[in-house]
Amino acid sequence: MLEKSITKHDEIITVLKDLYTSFNKVQIKAYLPLEQTILKVIAKAENHDDAAAWSNKLVMYLQSQIVLKQIPITKEQDTLINSLSEQCKNTNLNYVYLSPVDDSLQFD
Repeated sequence: MLEKSITKHDEIITVLKDLYTSFNKVQIKAYLPLEQTILKVIAKAENHDDAAAWSNKLVMYLQSQIVLKQIPITKEQDTLINSLSEQCKNTNLNYVYLSPVDDSLQFD
């Protein structure tokens, strides 16, 4: 069971890094806050914080920013966000949402 948990944790980190790279390789000003937030979640995951919970929260944040600010994303980015969402869909989020979903300060 522990090995499965470690593997899932590593898979989430891999998707997070791929997602960061996908935003970072295109220099669009609107991407900068998204990139910074993804980096915060990567740091939390690498410090053995709950990667699934933070990633699930990140998905909600990214989706809200993309819709509210009409940020264009590629099919690759959409696929990575959906993959991350799928990997974290059974996460208990009762204790995580203490800030508005579209506030990047929730990741500090």
